[in-house]
Amino acid sequence: MERSDMQRCKGFSLIELLVVVILIGIICAVAGLNLVNYTINKNLRSAARDVASDFAICKERAISESTTYRITFVNGGNSYTIQNVGNPPGPVVPKLFSEFGKDIVIQNADFGGGPQVDFFARGAVSALGEDNVVLENSRHSTAKITVSMTGRTYVKFDIK
Repeated sequence: MERSDMQRCKGFSLIELLVVVILIGIICAVAGLNLVNYTINKNLRSAARDVASDFAICKERAISESTTYRITFVNGGNSYTIQNVGNPPGPVVPKLFSEFGKDIVIQNADFGGGPQVDFFARGAVSALGEDNVVLENSRHSTAKITVSMTGRTYVKFDIK
């Protein structure tokens, strides 16, 4: 019995291997781009949650220490400061968004009278308006952080 030529050939041809390698390359390129976009948006979420937790911490400290805490934002920048403004005032603690990536900036920070918010000893807050702090990343995704007069913080994301 004689075997046919196809039965004697074992393995893959060069064309088949090239097609598989090209397909794997395309899949890796698409996955890589999606991973970069995911990371950029994840950094924005982390930064917004950090701001919201700083609001909660300042409110709790103001109540427990019977003093006033102030958070001041730099509009168009990537930082804010936290300070105990009681008597005597405490040190200014800077917070940088560069910890979460280089592309996060404060698009707008407005609490009705400027880019600062005070947390008073009874738990009240000097915030007025909506979307008090708006953060933006390089993909133009935004995180809108709102703090109510009672100190309750809300975060709303618009991810692109």
